[in-house]
Amino acid sequence: MKKIMIGVCGVLVFIGGLVSIRSGVLKAGELPEESSLIVETGTMESAVSVPEGSEIPVEEPEVVEEVPVEDPEVPVTESSKIAESTTSSETSTTSESTPSESSTVESSTSTSSTTSTSSSTSSSASSTTKPSSTKPSNSSTSSSTKPSNTKPSNTKPSATMPSSSTPAQSSTSQSQPVTSALAQPATPVVPSTPAVAAPVTPAYSSVQASSTFTPTVPEAFSETSTLNLPSELKTTEVAQSDLKGFELPLLSSFENKNHAALIYEGIKQLGTEQEDTYDATQLATELYQQLFELEITGTPEKLPEELTVGSLLYQKKKEKNVLLGVYIGEDYYLTVDDVEIERETDSSSDTEEMTETSVSEEEPEKETQRQVVVESIDLEDDLLVQELPEATLTEYGEQTLAEYPAAMNFTENEGAKSFIETVGEDARKLGQEYDVFASVMIAQALLESGSGTSTLSLAPNYNLFGIKGTYQGQSISMATQEDRGNGELYSINSAFRKYPNYAASLGDYVELLRGGISGNDSYYKQTWRSEAKNYLRTTNALTGTYATDTTYGQKLNSIIALYHLTEYDQVKIDAADSGIFIKGKDEIPEEYRSRMKYPDYNGVNYNSSGSYPVGQCTWYAFNRVKQLGKSVDDYMGNGGEWATKGKALGYEVSQKPKAGWLISFKPGVAGSDARYGHVAFVEVVRPEGILISEGNVYGGTVISYRVIANDLATSDQVSYIKAK
Repeated sequence: MKKIMIGVCGVLVFIGGLVSIRSGVLKAGELPEESSLIVETGTMESAVSVPEGSEIPVEEPEVVEEVPVEDPEVPVTESSKIAESTTSSETSTTSESTPSESSTVESSTSTSSTTSTSSSTSSSASSTTKPSSTKPSNSSTSSSTKPSNTKPSNTKPSATMPSSSTPAQSSTSQSQPVTSALAQPATPVVPSTPAVAAPVTPAYSSVQASSTFTPTVPEAFSETSTLNLPSELKTTEVAQSDLKGFELPLLSSFENKNHAALIYEGIKQLGTEQEDTYDATQLATELYQQLFELEITGTPEKLPEELTVGSLLYQKKKEKNVLLGVYIGEDYYLTVDDVEIERETDSSSDTEEMTETSVSEEEPEKETQRQVVVESIDLEDDLLVQELPEATLTEYGEQTLAEYPAAMNFTENEGAKSFIETVGEDARKLGQEYDVFASVMIAQALLESGSGTSTLSLAPNYNLFGIKGTYQGQSISMATQEDRGNGELYSINSAFRKYPNYAASLGDYVELLRGGISGNDSYYKQTWRSEAKNYLRTTNALTGTYATDTTYGQKLNSIIALYHLTEYDQVKIDAADSGIFIKGKDEIPEEYRSRMKYPDYNGVNYNSSGSYPVGQCTWYAFNRVKQLGKSVDDYMGNGGEWATKGKALGYEVSQKPKAGWLISFKPGVAGSDARYGHVAFVEVVRPEGILISEGNVYGGTVISYRVIANDLATSDQVSYIKAK
């Protein structure tokens, strides 16, 4: 009898298991192992390094679960939280190409910060409840935010946001506008989410790859040039960032958190009109008072070997020390200057009476405005420094630190680096042409797609940004969880856009930001380069519009800082400027080769201290000048730091190219490392450019050459150091 009962129980357990699998229910502990995604999350105070193959606990991220259904080639996704498993499965489907008048969209998924190891990953998507919209595409029956990339739509989508009580649903019929639960926020520089609290990762949309079907990431980022985006969205002039190349560091990178508070408080004031009498002294006084209750006292001293954030920079003018500004790191400082701005024109009825001729001929009125600005240090100036003394943050200073915009404690991931290298140049190109920040575009793609590993982002879907709807009539249906903006989650089945390649996904994202939604062309206007002025304001504007996750901007800022993505907001220096690497001396252009007066490098390693690794650019630069009877210090730092360090050590530093001097490239310039920069030796200077010799291009101790065009050689992206 006992055996019979055991047998019956076994059968019942087996049937129950089949029913659970059939209904798509899996517990968090049963998730299949996946490859690692973007980054590892943590609190501001405690970064956790995940060793290879280790397991770590996760607090409340969404777990994406996929189970096989009748058709094994079509994955099914399920959204759930680890703490509470949610039952929801939906067979992926592709809509038929049937033309319709319009289609409704909700763009809403985003793979958020992920907790990863080399062997297993819990993937979560950020709380992105994006506005629904309706735009016809060439052929669509399901949701769509944007028209096809071959034929722009004549109508805009209507904005629909989920209400506090009813989940938003996709529809094939014309959608009616729904009052948004989220008003469009004002645009302060950055979000004001306290960074000191550990970020809680809510449960979001399902986009993780299936354990039984894991497509490889395709090389599909070379077709943005073929996108036929509406010409009216193109920009006539690339808007430059008012950060002028400065990038806000991760909070975890500061040993002294006072420095982080000072930087943030200073850059919050960029673009704000000041009194005509406002100057750098007043700026520094206010920063010191508000953050530390300090008075500016003491006497400026000679430039030290290493500048610290918060130091006051002075320049001697007519025997008087004049305060230039407050140092914020990476050779940048805050100061005050008159900025030329375009005056807003009156849109009253009298403007309608203007003739077409007068409109075309009239130039925009411009005026100057006193503002706080960022400037880079001119190393030719004789600077004096007064360092920020030890201090304690005031209550206001603590609040400023708590709101620091890049406070997420992410760690680097090789998969993310590879993804950035793949998409970076296309993002740069689109950013320059369509007035958006490439750094933000790349960060969103990383966050929304799990570095291109989510099911939604992989072939055949190619959806990098979690945009719902249809694209040229194509979509894929997935189960997803939405956040109503207050942390309350609900589940829906949604159609997500399916693209022919990643280029189309990038282009569609650009068109969404630049073209807006139905009834509001300028819905994302505050994210444009020309409006936001810097990437921090853009990420802030996306919080509450593109995503309901209140930490969305912080996540993007932290990813940008971690991977130094602002490099892609700069115009790429083409081959004519950055030069073509020349391995053999015989290949050097005759006009340069004939002017070479220094002997070839003799291969001797004079760096007896071993301070520079053999073969590195710094190793060659040190040995090259030593061979010629001169010397530089054994500890000049990374290649991009040689000008600053040299100036501090008393070396002559200039922005003018000179043969026999060393040239230091800022990080990311002319192909140099985005973090370390580069240093080389100037062999020849001509009116149109310079010839340099350098190490660490071909590997080993091979020395190569390069001709650098004058546009770069005389720019502020490089500096020249004279060895002693």
